[in-house]
Amino acid sequence: MTDRYCVIGSDVSRSPSPAMMNAAYKALRIDAEYAGVSVSEPRFPREFRRLAASGFKGMNVTIPFKTAVIPLLDGLDAVATRIQAVNTVKAEEDGRYFGHNTDPDGIVDPLRALTESLEVRNAMLVGAGGAARAFCEAMNRMGCVDLAVAVRDVDRAREFVRGMEGAFPRMNLTLASMEDLRHLGHDLVFNASPMGAGGEPLPKEIKRVLPGTKIVFDAVYRPRETRLLAEAKRIGAATIHGEEMLLHQGMAAFRLWTGKEPPEKVMRKALVGSLLGGLRAKRGRAKR
Repeated sequence: MTDRYCVIGSDVSRSPSPAMMNAAYKALRIDAEYAGVSVSEPRFPREFRRLAASGFKGMNVTIPFKTAVIPLLDGLDAVATRIQAVNTVKAEEDGRYFGHNTDPDGIVDPLRALTESLEVRNAMLVGAGGAARAFCEAMNRMGCVDLAVAVRDVDRAREFVRGMEGAFPRMNLTLASMEDLRHLGHDLVFNASPMGAGGEPLPKEIKRVLPGTKIVFDAVYRPRETRLLAEAKRIGAATIHGEEMLLHQGMAAFRLWTGKEPPEKVMRKALVGSLLGGLRAKRGRAKR
């Protein structure tokens, strides 16, 4: 019987995850299929329970359900418990569904691919959502000491900062408004917000604090070359594209679900092909 997996979010119609994961199953001759499931926020609990009742072996959870899924699960692993966010759900043999979070792997693995001896002592995080929680876990693993959190709405982000301070007491978090950024020369700047996904100009506040930064990592994967990454290249910083996070979190989920080593080259080729295919389709529509 074919094992079924999916990614569930408010709109995953353009997600490259099905192409990436199905290519991996095919390469390893695993009888499985992976689909996208788009659902509105009011219908999410019912849809999740329906998928679980129909025997799905695993799910990836994306915006805006990484926290909303928690009450629907039978338990969480240590990482998901710490950061209170889930991006991967696994069905256990007894039928219970447990939440995991592979997003930190999607951040740490590309960073370590730059150099095994990489040290991140201070970083700036843009955003305070689910990906931001994963970034805090990743920075804790890498020994980060000082983390500045840059947001538009400081009041809304206070709860996020309090939660992360409790989860990672050895890390000093500083909350700052985007309009009041003053720190320069970070080891790493990470964008965990939708900034740049619509191709809009880079906020001048971010542009001002980039000089001296060693690495800029953008979680946004469409467009591939965001304004943030273009500016980072211009000032000579190393850059990591959002597709790297998507690839490595997907590889970690594949490993969790199947117990097998994921075929990285196959998954990368399918991922890039899906992203380029979507770009070509968009250009084609624009010409009509």
